[in-house]
Amino acid sequence: MIRVGIVDDHPVVLDGLVGALPRDPEIVVAWSATTLADARVALRSNPCDAVLVDVRLPDGSGLDLISRPEPGGPAFVVLSSFDRPQYARAAYQRGAAGYVLKTAPLDEIIATLRIAAGGRALVQPHHLASLAGAASLTARELDVVRLVADGLSNDEIAAKLSLSRKTVEAYLTRLFERWAVSSRTELALRADREGWLDASAEP
Repeated sequence: MIRVGIVDDHPVVLDGLVGALPRDPEIVVAWSATTLADARVALRSNPCDAVLVDVRLPDGSGLDLISRPEPGGPAFVVLSSFDRPQYARAAYQRGAAGYVLKTAPLDEIIATLRIAAGGRALVQPHHLASLAGAASLTARELDVVRLVADGLSNDEIAAKLSLSRKTVEAYLTRLFERWAVSSRTELALRADREGWLDASAEP
């Protein structure tokens, strides 16, 4: 049996999950909570194998539960209304085993919980580019891309970062070649689409 905890402050979502997840004969809802405080109490008093956790809660971010996992504790699957790569990346960087949308079919949520409870992680294909892209950029490259996305010229970027214009141009040439883009606009659009620039953002 897979014992699951659910943390969500939306009654319709919470009640729906509590009622729907046990349709799988191997899943038992061990507990549910609507706040971080209640979830922490439940985690201590009622062990489970996996926790399905919303991000926005009345008393903070559900990612805080993932940031401080208990040794030998459950796997965490983030449940979100936001399909933004940077939010998923923030969850995975904290140790989440999965990131699913509230609009996902029940079968997808159950499959992700099964994988998480089995000690593995499931990364959706459209999140892989964000994880790989941001991880491969240095802090200085991210600074340059961020300023390009803000619309600054090469001279303005150079002044902002205390670099020479030629150094900025060299950064951009390498970035264009690495990501197979031909313009600053394409680079900025890819950074936005794949969520390179906001690793710490939370919905």
